Amino acid sequence: MHLTVDPMPPEEISLAMMAETLAQSPDYRVLRRLIPRTEFTPCEGQATRTGIILDVETTGLDTARDEVIELAMVKFTYLPDDRVGQITGVFSSFNQLQNPISSEISDLTGITDEMVLGHQIDTEAVAAFAADAGIVIAHNASFDRKFSERYWPLFEQKPWACSATEVEWRKHGFDGSRLGYLLAGVGLFHQAHRAIDDCSRAAGSDLREQIRPL
Repeated sequence: MHLTVDPMPPEEISLAMMAETLAQSPDYRVLRRLIPRTEFTPCEGQATRTGIILDVETTGLDTARDEVIELAMVKFTYLPDDRVGQITGVFSSFNQLQNPISSEISDLTGITDEMVLGHQIDTEAVAAFAADAGIVIAHNASFDRKFSERYWPLFEQKPWACSATEVEWRKHGFDGSRLGYLLAGVGLFHQAHRAIDDCSRAAGSDLREQIRPL
């Protein structure tokens, strides 16, 4: 049986060759778009645990007063030695606000009043999705956790971890702890400031594998 593989268009081959040539030079750095992965470590027949990567987009920084515009969660399995197994679920929902989204927030997140119109984040759906999570991870958890616990009290009962502050990224050779810096450090880029994009990039990237040998 022979499988037919569609060839890359000539223009894509040309771009890929140029990128590879530039990457070989010490005078250039090439960033490639991150294609999120769903499988990392084979776990068949092994006991696994469940974790969630969570991100919220909000109308501001006041965790007591501002509103959540978007909630996104990516569920994954991991082994007792902390190796990630696979992505097992994705949750994403907009939330219509009491007040219009400011132009500043729309510019930052790309989310408009029209996009959230008629949407509400289902509390029961959030609880069902997060029920079996043994840990919740956020990139800047001190921010996301306060909003999450205010809106969905079940998160008060969950252990949290912060991937921004609880890893010594600079010791691993990165310029900073922002997700964009970390991805750039391994030659990748992504679309930031959308909750589902940030979650998917954090979950689907290979940053953990990049730093594990260190």
